[in-house]
Amino acid sequence: MAMGLAWGLALSSGLNTYLPLFLLALLVRYTQAVSISPRFQWLLSDEALIILGVFTLLEVLAEKFPLVDHVWDFLHTALRPVAGALATGATVPTDNPSELALAMLAGGTLATAAHSAKSSVRVLSTSKSLGVANPVLSLGEDLTVVAGTLLSVYAPWIMLGVVLLFALLFALFGPWLVRSLSFNLQIVVAWLRWLGRKVRRAPAPATLRESLFELPPERLRSLSAELGPGEELLGVLSGWRRSRGPRRCWLLLTSRRVLVAERRLFRKPKFTAIPYGDLVVAAERNFVLFWRLDLLTRHNVSYALMLAKISAAFGALAVEKIRELARLAAPEPGTAPATGSSPASATS
Repeated sequence: MAMGLAWGLALSSGLNTYLPLFLLALLVRYTQAVSISPRFQWLLSDEALIILGVFTLLEVLAEKFPLVDHVWDFLHTALRPVAGALATGATVPTDNPSELALAMLAGGTLATAAHSAKSSVRVLSTSKSLGVANPVLSLGEDLTVVAGTLLSVYAPWIMLGVVLLFALLFALFGPWLVRSLSFNLQIVVAWLRWLGRKVRRAPAPATLRESLFELPPERLRSLSAELGPGEELLGVLSGWRRSRGPRRCWLLLTSRRVLVAERRLFRKPKFTAIPYGDLVVAAERNFVLFWRLDLLTRHNVSYALMLAKISAAFGALAVEKIRELARLAAPEPGTAPATGSSPASATS
């Protein structure tokens, strides 16, 4: 069950960079419960223990403060896989360089997966609770790391089962976690940019057409290729739709219709066209860290687009334009079934 020890420590290193190595060094130096490879005896030196102890304290404290914890996690994105590889290399029972390298690679991969899951949950907590729940999550992570390290040393067979279960769950939910992590990070970063603009009192966009300059030229060209002859592009909103994890999409407002383009892996974006005459509701909602645009058609098909806070001004202009064009394109009274709502009415 030696791999339960090695990979258990690697998994714990994905949550806290230094604590598992610090606890391992203390247990090796002051108890007979575990030993490490001669190649890694330097971890037991006074200098290594002091450095690990100081950085463990810094990490425990940094993770208790919202926003500081995200900066710390970002800076340690590359260090946690290294810590996982070190913990694995120090405890794996082999002298074969190739086997040691493969084991350390597996340990680094486990630490990377654990870091991704932790960061996703942490950023989700920030977006939902404005960081209020983060200190509680951090305390739970600290206790989990201590428990995981002790289980790795004293009950490695149990920790091996935990590692295998985590690997299975990550294989099932990993893509969703990665998309959610990317979404949450971009939402938080965009909110900070929006706050910076507010502090600087930067002017808001005056027209929806200015949104076209927010896209890279190659992306704008590829989206514009879907327009029909004589169809004019009025503006583009970049956001996300909830579809088994947030997926990047774009909302194109043209002179004739609304086009929703949803990005797909290794395939062309999926386009959905909504004529203005089919729209009965266009609404906007402010969720503090992001902004949402809701569309409802006469056939009760709804579309919700989540926008970064920094794009909220374009979103408001888009809703205004959609309502205007939907009113112009609405069928004459008596030519369509009653919907109970005026075209593109606000429900904010």
